[in-house]
Amino acid sequence: MKLIPPNLKHLNGTLWHIRSLVVIAILLFLPSHLSAQERKSAAASLIANPIRVDGIFDEAVWQNAPVTGEFLQRDPHEGDPSSERTEVKVLYSARSLFLAIRCFDSEASRVLATELRRDNDFANDDSVSILLDTLRDHRSAFLFRTNPLGTQYDALVTDEGRITDINWDENWKSVTTMDALGWNVEIEIPFKSLRLSGDTEQVWGIDFERVIRRKSEFSYWSNYRRGFDFVKVSQAGELTGLKNLEIGKPLRIKPFARTAVNQNSTTNPRGSDVDILPDIGLEDVKYRMSSNFTADFTANTDFAEADVDAQVLNLTRFPVFFPEKREFFVEGSGIFDYGPGGGSASELKLFFSRRIGLSAARETIPILAGGKLTGKSHGWTLGVLDVQTGHSGTTPQRNFSVVRLKKDLLSRSNIGFIATNRDSAASGDPYNRAFGLDASFTFFEHLNVQGFATTSYTPGKIHDHAAGRIRATWDSDLIYWESNHLIVQREFNPEMGWLPRRDMKKSQFKFDVKPRPKLRGVRQLFFRSSVDYFDNQSGELETRNQDFTFESLYESGDRVFIRYSHLFDRIRKSFDIQSVVSVLPGSYTWDSAQIRFTPSSNRKFSGDISFRRQWGFYGGQSSEIVWNPIWKVSRNLSVAPSYQFNSVSVPAGKFTSHLVNSQINYAFTNRWLTSTTAQYNSLSRLTVMNFRLNYIYRPNDDFFLIYNESQSISNQWNRSIIAKVTHSWEL
Repeated sequence: MKLIPPNLKHLNGTLWHIRSLVVIAILLFLPSHLSAQERKSAAASLIANPIRVDGIFDEAVWQNAPVTGEFLQRDPHEGDPSSERTEVKVLYSARSLFLAIRCFDSEASRVLATELRRDNDFANDDSVSILLDTLRDHRSAFLFRTNPLGTQYDALVTDEGRITDINWDENWKSVTTMDALGWNVEIEIPFKSLRLSGDTEQVWGIDFERVIRRKSEFSYWSNYRRGFDFVKVSQAGELTGLKNLEIGKPLRIKPFARTAVNQNSTTNPRGSDVDILPDIGLEDVKYRMSSNFTADFTANTDFAEADVDAQVLNLTRFPVFFPEKREFFVEGSGIFDYGPGGGSASELKLFFSRRIGLSAARETIPILAGGKLTGKSHGWTLGVLDVQTGHSGTTPQRNFSVVRLKKDLLSRSNIGFIATNRDSAASGDPYNRAFGLDASFTFFEHLNVQGFATTSYTPGKIHDHAAGRIRATWDSDLIYWESNHLIVQREFNPEMGWLPRRDMKKSQFKFDVKPRPKLRGVRQLFFRSSVDYFDNQSGELETRNQDFTFESLYESGDRVFIRYSHLFDRIRKSFDIQSVVSVLPGSYTWDSAQIRFTPSSNRKFSGDISFRRQWGFYGGQSSEIVWNPIWKVSRNLSVAPSYQFNSVSVPAGKFTSHLVNSQINYAFTNRWLTSTTAQYNSLSRLTVMNFRLNYIYRPNDDFFLIYNESQSISNQWNRSIIAKVTHSWEL
């Protein structure tokens, strides 16, 4: 990839600001992680032979292992001992870490356990979590969580939780048992599933969380202070005693075989013929180059088992952000994240992996092959990705590549560089390249200052192709404030990224007060205000949002949310809402009020319901009702029948819409899982049905049986049945 020097001269001093904040951070930096005197420490004991993981601590080595305990509450009473005792013991062999966690409960019959689906949050369940900072960088970690049914949740934590990647899945064991005194969990985590420093003697960061759901109680071994989430790795304790660790076999090959039976009204108007499409490919080849660097390769990649995108009603003139759900791109995605938003919808992302292998209409473009290298060593984080896509319709074959490099500074800060390249051999399809520098500094425990400066280059566009931001936040349990300024110039064009709005200067300020009054039944109150201004490069006001929000959190776990907004939007070119009614050019001012109630997740029937009314919406009116119930019928069955109703009236016309995004999940066991998704969009008269059976016949290897059916407004329909199996070998 030929690198073109970034042209940053149009950033109005943004790069100078970044250099300035580097100097400020160095001068003002105060330690923002626990000192050695404050940090808790646990010791791991070496065992000669692996133990049987069965949830029963009957081996002699468990009886002799030291006990780690003294969990402290964050909620409801910060710093108080947990209302129920928790004991942890840690052992290790040459190749695995073993944990025995005893969760005593004075009312063992009231322990909540309902979830059998892997990587689903345990919002209704009791749970225990383990955080492992194996590289001891105070920033990144592996998160392991389980409930009393032994259901697994694992994730990669990047930049102290700015990105938490739940699509990272590895092979580890968790077996639970329940008795009259509470519940127990025995865990084995192979070292080959982690990234290690390679040192003979190692000290890891470690922390434990226990959630007692019926009490809405959250207790921790080390990081119990409010204002620090569990994934704030810098607040973890330490694990000592680890020596001569082995990572095992370095190569894992995981091919797949797939058969699809397709039938659609376009190719088969009479509905009698079917297309049978067998396929094979490489799901993943994972090579452990060293203890802390991993290379992945994929070929003829298939994502048939990925969740379907939700149906949405877009009332704005900007495109809707759909998150990445494909495993190859999601795993380790935090390394490649750059720009505001921390991986979610935002004004700018320089790299957005859904640009690869998916068209603007969300249609699949074949991926011929792809490779990825990720890892971290001596404070340097490296990510390299390269993917070749095939020809599809009018889209030619293209190559996509990205390089990300970050260097840790001080205790919780970093600087970084990113380069993206989209290239093609087809004439009339010019390449697009983008480059960026960024920095993030954390000091005074809760103060974070970030900045970035970036530029793009496309042949034929030679002016106004840069963007930059500087942002400062304070985030504690009582106060949150944020101030940021973002500039995006007219021809800035990161084709591998996400940029819904060009030619803007955004200024934003937020201020929240979050007291914990001593009122019966109330845990915390939230008073929030924010102001957003969007100007164009000529200094003309384009959009202004002013929000005032009140939210209350009760000891029961229930929440009430109330928001009032005052909005302004200048429309220079008419746009259509859902291709039904047009919003004409002009300046519009309107008011909006919203109320939402969210029952506690520890109930069998939870979810949320909200109502929003907008007076003067683009010269008219708008009403919205959203109901997202979640019914936990049993540990096997859950139902989530989501429904949204909208009524919109503008001078050019009006419409009402009904939107359904419902899901039924039934788990026979935590290895036999089914989900059924039903979607309906009344405006497009689109009906979608998706059924998925997932049999996890061994860790990291699956059999999928998938049925898809859709029918649109023009009575075009499509049906498919897909069977897919993966099987991996370690060499």
